[in-house]
Amino acid sequence: MKTFRRLIRQIILEGPVKDSFDEAWHNVDEERGEFPLDPDVAGTMHRDQLTSSFSAGDIDDSWSNSATPEEIDELFKNKRDLKRLWNEVIEANDLRGFWEGPKMKYFHSLSYYGSASSGVDKLQTDQTDDAALQDLTAYGFFQMYDKTGNKDEMSTYGIYNGGHQIPRHQQKFGVIISGRVTLATMEDAFTESRSKASPKDIAKHASSGMPKRIMPDDAKVASLLFEEDDIKDFRKIGECIIDNWSIEAIVCSPKMEFELKNSAKILSMQYKVPFLTPSDLGEKL
Repeated sequence: MKTFRRLIRQIILEGPVKDSFDEAWHNVDEERGEFPLDPDVAGTMHRDQLTSSFSAGDIDDSWSNSATPEEIDELFKNKRDLKRLWNEVIEANDLRGFWEGPKMKYFHSLSYYGSASSGVDKLQTDQTDDAALQDLTAYGFFQMYDKTGNKDEMSTYGIYNGGHQIPRHQQKFGVIISGRVTLATMEDAFTESRSKASPKDIAKHASSGMPKRIMPDDAKVASLLFEEDDIKDFRKIGECIIDNWSIEAIVCSPKMEFELKNSAKILSMQYKVPFLTPSDLGEKL
């Protein structure tokens, strides 16, 4: 298996930092176990919500719908280890200046699930069904979060030198944020969703903020980005996780309803941040 992974890395011409990370992650004495659920389903749930969903049998029937306590323990240990190693590699190679420097911006969409005008004023929690998820309204988002010092890790679309992969409908409304970058990937990483947290999960992370971590399977690990050349070589920049973040700008399409546009403009004046349109985000990579 290790020889096969090394061959794949050579074929796709990974950069030296990404290659060193892969060596450190994969070159272990004992192979990590494969979690028995669809990673795109299990990956978006916080621990207690995931455990409850297993018990209720709510997960996709095409995969196993049960896991042992040991498998769940290993999953979350591996998630923590993977994220810690990414940050250690970034620090060791002096790459934080790139990810948090002027070439990068980060956009959090408030029209991710459909329409910013049909969202909810209070964050949904305890959810398992993606079809039931809704965006926070502008009112709900700005009631929940401050201009600076926000502790919940936030999923964003990375924007590199004005290039991005943000779906058009998700550009309609959102915020540009800045903060500590704790993970960067080429695509949608299916990290934990705030809406897929149980009351127990929320209580556990009340002081530190809700975490976001990537599933530790081979496909997700292969999607990680480390240095500027990775973005150039793969021509991809996807989900990036931001911690301890601040709002830098509000983005709203001129085609949005008058009331929403007006509210967004008022918020931008109150927060003393720029009011932007989707065209200001840049162009597709």
